[in-house]
Amino acid sequence: MMKNYQLKPVLKSLGLAGLLFAVQPVQAAPAMGLMDIYRLAESHDATLAQAYAQYRSDEESIQAAKGALYPQIAAGGNYSVTDSSIDTVDVHASDISLTLNQAIYQREAWARYDQAKYVQQSSKYALQNTQQDLILRVTEAYFTVLLAQQNLSLFKAKEEADKTQLESAQASAEVGLSSRVDVLQAQSSYDLSRSDRINAENTLDNSIEQLAKLIGRSVPSLKSLDMQTALPKMDWNLDNLQQKAEQQNFSVKQAESQVRVAEQEVEAQKSGHWPVVSLQAKWTDANYSDYKAAATYRDSTQASIGVNVNMPIYSGGTVSSQVSSARYQSEVAKEALRESRDQARLNARLQGRNLERGISLISALREAVKSNDAFLEAAEEGYKVGLNNLLEVLTARSNQYSARSNLLEAVHNQVLNQLRLDSTLGELDTEDLKRFDALLQAPPIEN
Repeated sequence: MMKNYQLKPVLKSLGLAGLLFAVQPVQAAPAMGLMDIYRLAESHDATLAQAYAQYRSDEESIQAAKGALYPQIAAGGNYSVTDSSIDTVDVHASDISLTLNQAIYQREAWARYDQAKYVQQSSKYALQNTQQDLILRVTEAYFTVLLAQQNLSLFKAKEEADKTQLESAQASAEVGLSSRVDVLQAQSSYDLSRSDRINAENTLDNSIEQLAKLIGRSVPSLKSLDMQTALPKMDWNLDNLQQKAEQQNFSVKQAESQVRVAEQEVEAQKSGHWPVVSLQAKWTDANYSDYKAAATYRDSTQASIGVNVNMPIYSGGTVSSQVSSARYQSEVAKEALRESRDQARLNARLQGRNLERGISLISALREAVKSNDAFLEAAEEGYKVGLNNLLEVLTARSNQYSARSNLLEAVHNQVLNQLRLDSTLGELDTEDLKRFDALLQAPPIEN
């Protein structure tokens, strides 16, 4: 797939503002944000389309099951010719009939109707879960690309700085101001920086491919998140989060609906022990022609109405076995519901703690960036006056880039963790995307 990206040569500044965006599109198209990318994915995603089609299919199943409760009306007709060696037996006969059957008591039909409603309800929760999953997949893919872009910018800047350091060490060694060890150290750091940059380019290509698959087209220019942006806060009361997750989580609701489906299957199978009572009304019009026996055939019209009762007595144990099987399946559904609730509570606890500690982690990493900037500056000044060796400078520079990369990842993870918690609580929708979309900024335009 052709990419419409070109890379900046290096960061012009090592300040946080310089880390906002590292990739520019070839054409000056407007940068897209989270909502733009989500709309593209929404219209392209096959998983969401499947979930919606399944929901509509199960919705139609309700009407199909409901049809068994309505009157069943059928029309019939017959035409026959009897040709015999006995002339008085020859006859042309025709008749038409109209039959109405109305179930008065049919336990299975009502159970299947209730079951269809629970199946449709389960599909609705599955569809909502799929919509939340798409929001998460879009956000994860989006921020994976951003992180890969920003890390590539860091590694390119570090490679450029290490290259300058190597050239300086080589020039100093030529005039006897530095040792061969300094040159080897600088060469080693530069070679590692090159390998890091190559890996970062590969990571960026892979992440772009994943996002392109999700939206069904080439990846456009993306808006980015300033590392100093204050992210929205949430309620981190673990008891409240667990309670909401257990009550609102769509996987839990879907499991609850599956329990109801299984219970109605038990009722449907138990109906094999119960009678079926129905009302039948029938109208028939019979006509005869071309017959020679005057008193044998007479045209007639008949109407009848009655009640039919069918009571099963013994079926070889089939019904009892089917009921037992359905009950075991009901137990399976109940255990799945218990597991779903436990998992929802666990996810709420873990994601709540991740968010709470993520704030502290981001604060610590922002301070680490400042301190490592200062440390690198001091190490470089000390190296110039002979107080520090080159290894200390290279180590300080490596620590500086590690701190910046860790900060980028922590900020992105904080956004994802907030959306994951919303998903666990059954509250994730496009409004959440809009909240974070408003925090994104278009990449700077280079002259």
